[in-house]
Amino acid sequence: MQEFNKGTQHLVNWLGLTAVVSASTLWAIAANVANSLFSIGVNPLDLAGVSALIATLGLTLLNTLLGGGGTKAISKKQFALGILFALFVGADYIAIAKLPVAVAIVLIFNSPTIVVVWTAITTRHFPSAKVLLALVLSVIGVVLVSGMLARETEQFNAFGILVGLTTAVLFAIYTMWSEKVSVSGTSIEVMQQIFSVASLFWIAYLFTQGMPIQLLQGENFPKVLYMGIAGNLFPYLLYLWGIQRVQAQRAVIVATIEPVIAAVLAWVWFGQRLTAMQIIGGALILMAITALQLTKSQAQNSLQQ
Repeated sequence: MQEFNKGTQHLVNWLGLTAVVSASTLWAIAANVANSLFSIGVNPLDLAGVSALIATLGLTLLNTLLGGGGTKAISKKQFALGILFALFVGADYIAIAKLPVAVAIVLIFNSPTIVVVWTAITTRHFPSAKVLLALVLSVIGVVLVSGMLARETEQFNAFGILVGLTTAVLFAIYTMWSEKVSVSGTSIEVMQQIFSVASLFWIAYLFTQGMPIQLLQGENFPKVLYMGIAGNLFPYLLYLWGIQRVQAQRAVIVATIEPVIAAVLAWVWFGQRLTAMQIIGGALILMAITALQLTKSQAQNSLQQ
């Protein structure tokens, strides 16, 4: 029985990590799709609002088909998380619009440091050496993969950097709050409620700005539809599902694999050459994820012995 439970826990842990990696893959693709829209003048906040509405409709349909359609009343914590989520996505899109995608990703993925430090403060439990090692490796890896050190300083927008750092804080808070709110229902139910609140926020914004006609024109709409489904609905659903199965600080560090995936996609799809520094950075991030997995496995073994 112990061996069965041990195997089940390992499987659940791996499934959780796989969900986070899958979410990161979708985010990496979505960042480039969003950047292509911003390059032709699409307003980042308009895209955030319409994407949230599309994701909300999709989650409502999923909940109807898979969850029976029943919904619980939205709690104060879920409402606050929904507003925070809207602010986070809005800031994320502004950062991508104002900065090179790679630089924006580096700033956003300062969030693991915030999560680990805050967790240590609130739990009064100092992170293990392997968690700290994974944190350092992931931060260095993200910087190397992005190629940020090789970029000219003229490419850096001061406002964009400020927004990017703000996004990191918001993503860290979102991750930690998601861990607390995730116990209130299934991942689909919780995300439907979060997106519903976020959609109310964006409807109010869009009402003051008018209909974003540009998003519905020609070849733009398929990209907008992609952002709603594959850039919002599925990755955030997978990320929450992963958080429900692994700790928030592990999930947010594993998510730093996003720039590695983005670099590989650029190599495969666009023929962009990977530098030695990018390859080293990717290896460091993979080492960080491996260190976290070993820590988790050893902790489970010690509890079962």
